Amino acid sequence: MDVELIPALALLVGGIVAGFVNVIAAGGSLITMPLLIFMGISPTSANGTVRIAILVQGLTATFRFHRAGKIDWKVVLKLVLPVWAGALVGAIAASKMADTDFKAMIGWITLVAGGVVAIDFKKMLASRSGELSKTRSAIFLLSLLIVGFYGGLAQAGVGYLFLAALVIGGGYTLVDANILKVVLVMAYTPIAIVVFGISGQIHIGYAVLLAVGQAIGAHVGAGMTLTKGEKIIRPILTLVVMAAATKLVFF
Repeated sequence: MDVELIPALALLVGGIVAGFVNVIAAGGSLITMPLLIFMGISPTSANGTVRIAILVQGLTATFRFHRAGKIDWKVVLKLVLPVWAGALVGAIAASKMADTDFKAMIGWITLVAGGVVAIDFKKMLASRSGELSKTRSAIFLLSLLIVGFYGGLAQAGVGYLFLAALVIGGGYTLVDANILKVVLVMAYTPIAIVVFGISGQIHIGYAVLLAVGQAIGAHVGAGMTLTKGEKIIRPILTLVVMAAATKLVFF
């Protein structure tokens, strides 16, 4: 695990911020992936490396949510199947992409997602109640398949897609959707780790540092409500993300 002090501290701090942001909202990987790329590892390896930290972060937050009785595991089991299927195909596709193509894709995705970060999800999305019709239920599960595919392909920004699918398509409140998002991302991440690990696209030293940081951030974030801290994080995160995306796309 040959990592110098300053990069190690940067990854640890970046991991703490990313873990906190991911649990109370979404978009933490929009910090960690560009950070890894700027440190010199390939974009495809950055995409694989962040997955270990995402898993540790997810396990940490899921444990706290479960202990508080906030997770309906019957619902999770119903929703996770299309997510698993999509994530497997997406991860395989990403593992076979050339670095130049993947970097260009991530740059533009990050640029778009950075704009989404600036949007107030609480005001934009209103929860919808009532039982889902068969048609709406099918569309909802299809949307989870697509989001799962994207999550396997590129982790950055997937939390916002899950929130949109769960709130708009599934009718969940934003609080419940956020908890489900954390659990679903955690559930598909082992699939991505296996695929990227087999492809040799995980930097273990960086992954461990990020995992430690994101576990700390997730522990803090899981103990807070969605309203706390988000107004402070969003403008800072937006500036960081837009700067990183601009560098990736144009430089």
